[in-house]
Amino acid sequence: MRIAHLSDLHLSPDRHPERTDAFYEVLERCRELRADHIVITGDITNQARPREFQHVRGILREFGLLDPDRLTVTIGNHDIFGGPHLAEEVVSFPGACRRTDIDAKVKEFHAAFRETFEGCRYSAGAALFPFVKVVRGIAFIGINSVARWSALRNPLGSNGEVSATQLARLKEIFAGGILAGTVPLVLIHHHFNRLKHAAGGGHLQQLWQTIENSTMKLRKKKRLMRLFGAGPVAAVLHGHVHQHDSYERRSLTFHNAGGTIFPDDGGKRRFHLMTVDKGKVRSAEVRLDAGRTLPMAHGF
Repeated sequence: MRIAHLSDLHLSPDRHPERTDAFYEVLERCRELRADHIVITGDITNQARPREFQHVRGILREFGLLDPDRLTVTIGNHDIFGGPHLAEEVVSFPGACRRTDIDAKVKEFHAAFRETFEGCRYSAGAALFPFVKVVRGIAFIGINSVARWSALRNPLGSNGEVSATQLARLKEIFAGGILAGTVPLVLIHHHFNRLKHAAGGGHLQQLWQTIENSTMKLRKKKRLMRLFGAGPVAAVLHGHVHQHDSYERRSLTFHNAGGTIFPDDGGKRRFHLMTVDKGKVRSAEVRLDAGRTLPMAHGF
């Protein structure tokens, strides 16, 4: 099975139409590479607005991807809280986050991509996360890592934390028999590695990086890694940081596809193409020329 891992599309037809062009190019490349399944690990929209969700649905429908056997998605902080459009909007943004009904936004996200959730199994009642969907022997384990708003711990809505309720359900999943005979892949938005920033930059860039370092954390990640390691999980797929990366932590393999839309220093956009065969996961890097339409950006 060939799986294309994408993340952090930040699609906004009104503010950022160039990202839609980039997404079309990525999906065309996935089709050329004959990807059997596509995974998107959050921040699919930029502001979590109904128009943005409908815009994405239209593109996915056009490519025949509103199908549980072809697409699996999980949620990111932009799909709930949105984000400040300009650096100076950071000051007023916490108030907007405070007024956001996170439970309603999770339901809106689920409804927007409802077809892809068909066949998912939930470990408790009508809960939407975590979920498990098994496709051709691959168990996609979707987690909501978006922390609830807090004036001190999550003022910009971009920090992550997996709730105690979700953690208990994840333990049930790993202890039960649902994963038996499968290759488990965890899909989560937030990252597990340290942020990397380019050296230099002006005062505004340095200020922005300082803000990122304090507002893009995944809290209590060690307990998740212990759970994944005991699973055992074949790989953890995430985004959040707008970089393309693969790394190891505590004998776990992590793949970050946050550079799917945003180019690297060499002007390339990248995503992962993974091949799962006989229980083993191999990942290759796919590069696309970003042209001159998209600026570089770190996650937020």
